Amino acid sequence: MPSWALFMATSCLLLAPPNLAQVSSQDAFLLASDSEPLNCFSQTFEDLTCFWDEEKVAPNGTYQLLYAYPGEKPRACPLSSQSSLFGTRYVCRFPAQDEVRLFFPLHLWVKNVFLNQTVTQRVLFVDSVGLPAPPSIIKAGGGSQPGELQIHWKAPAPEISDFLRHEVRYGPMDSSNSTGPSVMQLLSTETCCPTLRMLNPVPVLDQPPCIQPTVPQQQGPMRTAPTGEVPSPTVRGGSCLISGFRPGKSYWLQLRSQPDGVSLRGSWGPWSFPVTVDLPGDAEAIGLQCFTVDLKNVICQWQQQAHASSQGFFHHSRTRCCPRDGDPTWEKCEDEETNPGSQPPQFSRCHFKSQNDSVIHILVEVTTAQGDVHSYLGSPFWIHQAVLLPTPSLHWREVSSGQLELKWQHPSSWAAQETCYQLRYTGEGHQDWKEAEACLVAVTSRPTPGHRPVP
Repeated sequence: MPSWALFMATSCLLLAPPNLAQVSSQDAFLLASDSEPLNCFSQTFEDLTCFWDEEKVAPNGTYQLLYAYPGEKPRACPLSSQSSLFGTRYVCRFPAQDEVRLFFPLHLWVKNVFLNQTVTQRVLFVDSVGLPAPPSIIKAGGGSQPGELQIHWKAPAPEISDFLRHEVRYGPMDSSNSTGPSVMQLLSTETCCPTLRMLNPVPVLDQPPCIQPTVPQQQGPMRTAPTGEVPSPTVRGGSCLISGFRPGKSYWLQLRSQPDGVSLRGSWGPWSFPVTVDLPGDAEAIGLQCFTVDLKNVICQWQQQAHASSQGFFHHSRTRCCPRDGDPTWEKCEDEETNPGSQPPQFSRCHFKSQNDSVIHILVEVTTAQGDVHSYLGSPFWIHQAVLLPTPSLHWREVSSGQLELKWQHPSSWAAQETCYQLRYTGEGHQDWKEAEACLVAVTSRPTPGHRPVP
């Protein structure tokens, strides 16, 4: 049984009555390393909960928890009790928000009322005992590249989300091939949108720059996941992109938070409930190819699978930073018509209009005869990176003995200035081909298509 399941099961057995302060066994476990007889923690830094354990059961009213800020009279915090593995746990949750103050020393002591004795005491700062609740509303899905995982989450207390850092641990749903336990991976802004940064190194006007990491590199040896992924440094935030997963596989993941250690301090909080995600497969597996012949229309084709139907989708992305507004809106790619009555085509094809001011993303969904849907994600590209030119018509004549002059007409005037050609030739009776290259050189500010000899 995974550790998170054990914690949840134990927690359910130790719940206090409704409307009373309570401390889960998971919270107590996370604070066990503090070795304090009186443990205190704050989930939002506007609250404070303190507790301690007694082996023997005492009559109601035996103990009292007092607290005071410097120069103020002591006040009593209302106590509740619950069963624990160590006997009886006494819990106090401070009654109101104005009772909790940051950056001021808070004096606490436990008193045995019947014996008029102080059992234990402690001085703390609320801003140093954080135990954040786990991130909530976690959404996970595929990123822009095959094998990428995009995670979005919201903190239970948004007002402190900028002062938290986060960790994720994950593992494959099919653990039969796993060589070790589920591994924790740390998030970093260095992983945010690496695809878009590589595809568009030139800054785009009216687009904010990506946030650079402000957290120091992790010290010590790097831990590697069973699938071979290498963790990266920790970062704060509500969105991150992680690469290195296996396309087409299913994973589970959990998140947890910790104060950043600068403005606020504390311990790692509990893990969130696990969520699962199915990553799309790599479109290379179905032979996806996309191209344009006019820089206006994009044609995509992929291998047609037997007894299955398929359709393509696309969307454009102009942002250069991590997406934070949920899933993209996919548009259907218009199917290419085939001749009726002809043999089933080897490839499925579709087309759509595009332009060279955004990155193009392609998704193909294949539906089997049994109704199962499999999705495949292509690598994003700019339209100018997928230009396919037709083969030019070649004319040649013998200039002198052993010399030929070659001429051709560029098939597309709009690309004449940007095109290079490759020529291969061989002699009669020879099997080895030789190659030569020729590029058009612009001598004016306008494209100059026309006949040019091979140097």
